[in-house]
Amino acid sequence: MGLRTARLTIDRGSLPQQHRGLGIRFERQSVAKIKGDGPPIDMVVIRPAGALLTGEDAIGPEPRWNHVVCGLRLKALDGTDVQGGGQLLITGRRFIGMIENGTQGGAPPLALQKTGSVFCFTLQRDDAYLPEMKKHRLTPSDFAFRSKEELGLGFVFVVFSAAASIANGKMSYWYDKNMLYAMSKEGRDHLLQQG
Repeated sequence: MGLRTARLTIDRGSLPQQHRGLGIRFERQSVAKIKGDGPPIDMVVIRPAGALLTGEDAIGPEPRWNHVVCGLRLKALDGTDVQGGGQLLITGRRFIGMIENGTQGGAPPLALQKTGSVFCFTLQRDDAYLPEMKKHRLTPSDFAFRSKEELGLGFVFVVFSAAASIANGKMSYWYDKNMLYAMSKEGRDHLLQQG
């Protein structure tokens, strides 16, 4: 499958939407804040939709995932350079990223709330090495994922400022240990388990 990317315009008024080429869905969800005070946040969230991928692209079921609210940066040898705030899904099979507020080299800003413009990417977990971790003293660590050499398009994507996750309509704290578990064989096996 390799790295796949797309700059998309999301119509917040007609959700859910899907993108067949990336095997993802966009949905509207009301999400309770971490501390639970104040009204929930109305968000556009990404969801895996691996069933949309067929033929050589088929990846199998994605029954569970970690949904991380974070900063993302993607650089690829084709000149792609995009970064900003967004969401990352870690399934047992793939990484799915959406940058909803940021920059894409030479293009208008990404601004989901104002223009509906987002940048999405997806790749199979086996297409990247385990991440290099750069620890910080008081903030979450950076996790840099590099492509394996045999891939046609080299890339690196970095997850930074990953301090929250979304599950069951609620935000909760996301820690370095959560990322390390999600990257472990045990964590991956857990994500592949059916219901």
